[in-house]
Amino acid sequence: MKIGESPFLLKGIQLPVAGRNEDSDKSALSAPLLFGQGQVVRGEVKGLTAEGQVLLEIGGQIVAARSEVALKPGSALWFEVQETEPLWLRVADKKGAAQELLRQYCADPAAMGKGLRILLGLALLADAESSLADQAVALQNFANAAIGPEADSGRIIRLLAMLGGGPDVGKFHQLVALLGEDRGGLLGKGNAASLQKLGLLLELQDDFNALPASARQAQFLLFPCAFAMGAGVGQWLVSLDRGEDQAATGEDRGYTLSFFLEMSRLGEIQIQLRAKGKTLQGECVVSNEEVREYLALQLVELEELLGKLGYESVHFSCRVARVSMLESLKVGFETAAQLGNVRIVDLTA
Repeated sequence: MKIGESPFLLKGIQLPVAGRNEDSDKSALSAPLLFGQGQVVRGEVKGLTAEGQVLLEIGGQIVAARSEVALKPGSALWFEVQETEPLWLRVADKKGAAQELLRQYCADPAAMGKGLRILLGLALLADAESSLADQAVALQNFANAAIGPEADSGRIIRLLAMLGGGPDVGKFHQLVALLGEDRGGLLGKGNAASLQKLGLLLELQDDFNALPASARQAQFLLFPCAFAMGAGVGQWLVSLDRGEDQAATGEDRGYTLSFFLEMSRLGEIQIQLRAKGKTLQGECVVSNEEVREYLALQLVELEELLGKLGYESVHFSCRVARVSMLESLKVGFETAAQLGNVRIVDLTA
């Protein structure tokens, strides 16, 4: 087996000949029983053999590989199973980070929205609550950056910088972690737990967004969003077409925006936008017919406004959702990440 191609490939990993692993009481199993094609697994570099092979622990089993690149013992990587016999793995850090983020999010899908609403609520209390005096400025900055009723690209950029990887994202993570400790007893156990889960999800998103896409993937990023005065919260996914595809066809490079929003008055709303060159197509997916009728009346005006921005062809449609927004977000994220169906809970006998 060999590691070292771009992206690094792990080819032909052979399980130990011995019936048992050196560091485990579990019997060694054949690769097809341990792994499935397309599976994304986490592996840790355990050490080196006298023959120069790298020992990886994956799923509680030790496998050996030869490497053309230096791998530091103790480091952990995500791998995608390309073939099971002989076992062939490919380094897939972006896919692995996407899978972990999706599992954590789907395990408690209300946590991020609830946590963002709690932060906005704390911002309103900050001036009057003595226990929040040290965090008042940071909370107010967050509230001021929340998306308001008027278009403001600068505000959106400030919110993204705060929530999704700007220079101050570390300070914001520290703020969320500190508030989640609830030292002043202001939040209560449930709200404090929601803030702690929000902190975890924001860190996972930050780590995920910082990773480059592989040569086979389009670049895609996921960001949270919050609306002023508690009007709504949600997430949006941006996916860029691969540059290689654009170069091959000579067409303009396109992108897709997918919004998954929980609005206080309209309920769950999904907005899918596809832009390429001077063509823009969009679809609103809502929870019931009443909301669909309301939004349908606004789409003609929206098409006219977007046409003034330089788009020659603009078309929007609106329909009632066939599946839950959580399922749509999961499928959309899996598609962008080129993941299979991610299992949220693994049960082992």
